[in-house]
Amino acid sequence: MKKLDNVEKMLNGIMAFFLALMGIFIFFNVVLRYFFNSGITWAEELSRFLFVWTVFLGAIGAMKDNNHLGFSSLVQALPPLAKKICFLVSNVLVMACLWVLFDGSLEMTMMTMETLSPATGLPLAYMYGIGIISSFGMFLVVCCNLYRGIFVKGAIDTLVVRKESEEEGSSP
Repeated sequence: MKKLDNVEKMLNGIMAFFLALMGIFIFFNVVLRYFFNSGITWAEELSRFLFVWTVFLGAIGAMKDNNHLGFSSLVQALPPLAKKICFLVSNVLVMACLWVLFDGSLEMTMMTMETLSPATGLPLAYMYGIGIISSFGMFLVVCCNLYRGIFVKGAIDTLVVRKESEEEGSSP
């Protein structure tokens, strides 16, 4: 579990670094355009790349924390065996979707190895490659959750958690 915490800290650090870079690039580009009627041509494109990478890396963290959208209120009302079956079926479906993401990202990455982005000159494969990393990371999280759901007693109740909205959770 310690290694997973280190991986999560590393992902959060990378995302924070990317967000800081995006903020710096966009700020300086706005200042240059407003005051000097010029700009950094590659800053907008690189910020877009960093944004895509941040979103896909964040999806891994959201999967780990069970924060993706789900319909858990019905599943929580089911008896334990039905709850376990629904959990297993839904995770197998998620794995199938992750395979589609992986396969499509791999194909797009291979197709765009030689295609360069207009402003930065970076291969567009860098943009599509994050789909490979993200799908693989989320696949590992789903595998760990499936293992816990099958072999750890009572883990289904912690894995199938109904997230309350902030409005419902806070009372005046």
